[in-house]
Amino acid sequence: MSEDLRQKAMALEIYNQQLQMIQSELVSIRTLKSEIMNSIKTIENIKANEETLIPVGPGVFVKGKIVDDKALIGIKSDIYVEKPFSEVIEDLKKSIEDLDKAEKEGMKKAEELAKTIAALRKELQAGIQKAQQAQEKKQ
Repeated sequence: MSEDLRQKAMALEIYNQQLQMIQSELVSIRTLKSEIMNSIKTIENIKANEETLIPVGPGVFVKGKIVDDKALIGIKSDIYVEKPFSEVIEDLKKSIEDLDKAEKEGMKKAEELAKTIAALRKELQAGIQKAQQAQEKKQ
């Protein structure tokens, strides 16, 4: 295999790895968006002074009473602030908007990379066929 074909094959492998990373990031973004939407629905249905089940682990809940319409929301690593439910919902909706933008950018990058991969794969296949034909002519 010629040096040009080797370089194209290596580039193809790198592009495929990058595409897999982007696709993995998109899955993470979609999962996070789903969790945030579930949080919004849950908060919208919570009423102050009502008893509810509070998750404390996988499949484990404790009964609790909501004393007011406030929640703690993370603003940075290990930093939380107390906000009314309405503000928490607005913050969560803003997070979804940010994730939507990141998802669109990721999808655009993935599409561009997929086009590049397809073109490179075509070039590589043509180069391999040409090399095989040249090899057959020598024999």
